[in-house]
Amino acid sequence: MFERYTQRARITIVWARYIAIQVGSQEIETEHLLLGLLRSDNVLAKRFLGSPWAAETVWKKIEQNKGKRVRVPGTKEIPLTIESKRVLGSALEEADFFSNRQIGTEHFLLGLLREEKCLAAKILSELGVRFTSTRNELSRSSHDDSKTEEFARERDPLPQDVVELQSRVKAIRVRVKDAVSSHDFEKARACSNEEMVERDKLRELYDQYGLIDWIYD
Repeated sequence: MFERYTQRARITIVWARYIAIQVGSQEIETEHLLLGLLRSDNVLAKRFLGSPWAAETVWKKIEQNKGKRVRVPGTKEIPLTIESKRVLGSALEEADFFSNRQIGTEHFLLGLLREEKCLAAKILSELGVRFTSTRNELSRSSHDDSKTEEFARERDPLPQDVVELQSRVKAIRVRVKDAVSSHDFEKARACSNEEMVERDKLRELYDQYGLIDWIYD
């Protein structure tokens, strides 16, 4: 099934794993898939949640439901929860429903919405995103997750040490994407692990300065 994923769908899984580790989870839960989805495809986030920065709103709702957990530094293998596995299975079914050869981020969104009792679906419902209306909208106008759009937001200048570390992380991220594009998943995992080490350092700076940017950087 993984070979059918679009590049952005694959990046969603990478982000979900990263987020799960960052929040100290022993498994990749549906809310981590949702955050990974919104982080990897901000065009989809804007279309259905009204903002390219919707992951911030979702994160706050997750904290309200689960509170903060101890962050786990470093790298490790963590599995998908049973719910998350069902979400990916549903995403496959949704791609087939739309007669799409590839499984994209929009199918992940529908898969999350189909898992009605999971936290991700409950949060999406609270934000006005529901399965039937979302599927109908995608039937009227399909989503191309290969398209990108630059979004700018006003903010105060970031501390210099944060900017420098962000640049290092972005350079590694390019290597991850290149490896994923070429289907060199061993290299992608190695680069992802290297990126994770640098992101741990960056997360510490974000915590120090009271920033939520770790969701996006």
